[in-house]
Amino acid sequence: MRKTTSATRLAGTGLAPFTIKATVLCAFLSLPLLAKATGDSLSYLTPKDTIFLSVGQFNEKYFNHYLEPKQTLFSLAKFYGLSLEELYFHNPGLSPQTMRVGMPVRIPIPKQAIEQYQEKDIIPGRFAPVYYVVRKGDTLYKISKSYFDIPMEDIMMRNGLLDHTLKSNQTLHVGWLSLNGIPDSLRAYAGGELGKRNAAYRKLFQYDMAGEREREHQGVAFWPKDMKDETDLMAMHRKAAIGSVVSIYNPMSRRTVYAKVVGRIPDTVYKDDVIVVVSPLVAKLLGAIDPRFFVKVKYHR
Repeated sequence: MRKTTSATRLAGTGLAPFTIKATVLCAFLSLPLLAKATGDSLSYLTPKDTIFLSVGQFNEKYFNHYLEPKQTLFSLAKFYGLSLEELYFHNPGLSPQTMRVGMPVRIPIPKQAIEQYQEKDIIPGRFAPVYYVVRKGDTLYKISKSYFDIPMEDIMMRNGLLDHTLKSNQTLHVGWLSLNGIPDSLRAYAGGELGKRNAAYRKLFQYDMAGEREREHQGVAFWPKDMKDETDLMAMHRKAAIGSVVSIYNPMSRRTVYAKVVGRIPDTVYKDDVIVVVSPLVAKLLGAIDPRFFVKVKYHR
C-alpha cells in the first residue's frame, strides 16, 4: 500500500487541503526535505502534487522530483523539456547506473512555465500549485521583482500576509504548473546566462576544431579562489593557442565547460601536474569544490 502525506490549508491561498501523491519538493543542493510521499510511477505530475521551489546560485528556480518505479531519466528529462545533457548538468553524478527509486532529481523550472494568475485557462485538475520556499536573506521585494516578477501586493493577498515580514522555510504560493510538463521551447540554457555563453564557446570550439587535429590530455585543474567571480569563462593552458577555446570535462560532475585561453600557465607558479588554470566561473559551472580537481582537456594548437 502506498503512503500519502497530507498538508493543511495554507493561509490566504484559497486552496483546499490537498494530499501530496508524488513529492516534487524543490531544493537547491542541501536544502532540507520538507515532505515525502509516493505516487503513480507513470505520472510525473498529478493534480494532487504540490511543487516547492527554491533558487540556485544563478537565480534559477529548482524543485526536486523523486524517482518512481519504471520512470526513466530520458522520459523524465523529456517531460520537463530538458535534454539528458541538461539533466546531468543540474545533477552531477546522476546516470542510469546511479539512479534509484526515491532519489531526488533537481529540475530547473523557467519562470515562463509558471502560470502566475488563475485565469480561465487554469482548469482544476490540470495544474499543480507552485510555492516558493523562503530562504535566509530573502525579502518580499526580492522575491517579487527578482525571482517571479509578481507585484508584492498580489503575493501578499494570495498568501494572506499582513506585512512584509518573512521567515526562513516559509512557503509562498506563486502560481501553477501544467500537469503536461514543460515545453522545451520555454527553456533557455543550462546555467542561465553563463550557460548561454558556454554554448557560444562550444560552437567556437567546434568551428575551430574543424579540420584540425584534436589533442587531449588529463590532469589537475587549478582554480584560484582569490580571483574575482566577475571574470569570464577563461583559462590558462600550456600549449593551446591563445585566443582559442578549450573543452574542459570534470568526470566527477560529468560537466563540460568551454573556456577561452587567455594566457600560458607560468611554470614558476604552478606544478607540472596542473594542466589548466580556470577562472572561478569555469570552476562553478564544472561543479568544482576544491581548488585542485581532476579534468580532461581537449584543445588544438
